[in-house]
Amino acid sequence: MIPPRRIAAAVTAVGGRAAFGAAVITLAACGGQHTGPRATTPPATSSPAPHSSNPAAAATGSVHLPAQLLRLKKNTSTTAMQALSILRRQLASRLTGKVVGEKAAIYGGEQNAPLFFLVVAGAWAKRVTSLDDVAHGLREYLATHGFADARLLPAGPNGEALICGHKHVQTGTDTLCYWADPVSFGIVLYPPRFISSLSEGASRTSQIRSAVVG
Repeated sequence: MIPPRRIAAAVTAVGGRAAFGAAVITLAACGGQHTGPRATTPPATSSPAPHSSNPAAAATGSVHLPAQLLRLKKNTSTTAMQALSILRRQLASRLTGKVVGEKAAIYGGEQNAPLFFLVVAGAWAKRVTSLDDVAHGLREYLATHGFADARLLPAGPNGEALICGHKHVQTGTDTLCYWADPVSFGIVLYPPRFISSLSEGASRTSQIRSAVVG
């Protein structure tokens, strides 16, 4: 079973990355341009440009988290539910107006499946005008916040941008991956020993995206 302290650490990490993702999306949706690695903090979430309030510009995608992903069952233990409740409260204030229908789940981590991973996903509330800017912004932020090898991986089969990076933690090396496409945004945290390379992380993240975006 997952140690409760490890789940808490995972929730904190993903909550912070989700907040940044929302900021990057807002920048790109309003026509912001890729500006290079100078910034060391996430872009501010300014008021949307006039065109972004047009209902026709809103995303039409939706996400659902199935009972099983990557052969691991959704963890519905008390510990997992408590951690996810905290994460949802964080996301409610940070993603309002940027991502809609956001969902989060932990898969694995029970007695017969000691490995686990955490997924957060949602649909865009507004049209993203530059997916390339979003992808580069996410990579740069990871690179300047402890994910020194963060990089863009080849796009997935549905055209989704895939960004992954490693970060050393007390228990080993975490792998954090994003996907971003015209209708959805997702974050997947793989704890130590789950992923052997960034390419594997991107591949698994693409599989997850295909399963949860409808």
